[in-house]
Amino acid sequence: MDLLKVKESLKERAYRIIHKNIISCTWPPGSLLNEKELASTVAVSRTPVREALNRLEQENLVRIVSQRGVFVSEITVKTINDVYQVREILEPFIVRLVTPIIDVEELARFDQLFESCLTSDYDQLTSLDDEFHQMIIAACDNSYLIQMMNNIYAQNERIRILSTRLPCRMEETIAEHREIIAAMMIRDADKAAQAMQIHIAKSRYAAFRLSTGRSGSDYMSGARLSL
Repeated sequence: MDLLKVKESLKERAYRIIHKNIISCTWPPGSLLNEKELASTVAVSRTPVREALNRLEQENLVRIVSQRGVFVSEITVKTINDVYQVREILEPFIVRLVTPIIDVEELARFDQLFESCLTSDYDQLTSLDDEFHQMIIAACDNSYLIQMMNNIYAQNERIRILSTRLPCRMEETIAEHREIIAAMMIRDADKAAQAMQIHIAKSRYAAFRLSTGRSGSDYMSGARLSL
C-alpha cells in the first residue's frame, strides 16, 4: 500500500511539473520533449513521466508522435477559437452572476494592483491577470462552472502569456481589467459582463497577431502562430 502511494505521488509530481512548464510557456508550443531529460528534471523514473505525458496528451497539451517523440501542442487558429469561444460564452455569464455578491474590498485591491502594474513586467501582469480571473470564477461557487473553466484555462494560459507580450496589449489589458472592476464595484452586472466580453474579444484578436508582420486575418486563414 505504501509503495502504491509513492508511485501515485511520483506520477502526480511528474504531471504537475511538466504541466506547469507547458502552460507557463517555459517549454513553448512545438518544443520536443525528451523523456529521459524530463525524468532527470523531475527527479523521477521514466515510468511516472510516461504516465504524465499520456495524461497531458488527453488534455491536448502534448502530441505523442510514433517514432518521432513527444511535442508540446502547437497553438493553432482552432485552439484559439475553441478556447475563446468557451470563454466568451461562460465568463460574461459568470461575471453577471457574481457581481451582486463579490467582495468590493477584494475588487478594490485588484484595482490598485492593476493601476500600479508595470507595463514592462510581463510576469507580473500575467500572474495578476490569472489571479483576477480565478477570483471571479471561484466567487460563482458552482463546482461545474469552476471545473469547466479550470480545464479551459490550461490552454488559455499559454495563449494569454504569449499574446500579452505584444507591447500595446499590456496597457490595453490593464485598462480592460480596470473597466471590469469599476463596473463590478458599482454592482452593474450588465456593464461588467459587457466589459468582460470586450476584454475577451480583444484578447482573442491579440492572439491572432502574435507573429510579427501578420494581421488577425492572416491567422483566420489557418496559419499556426509563430512563437
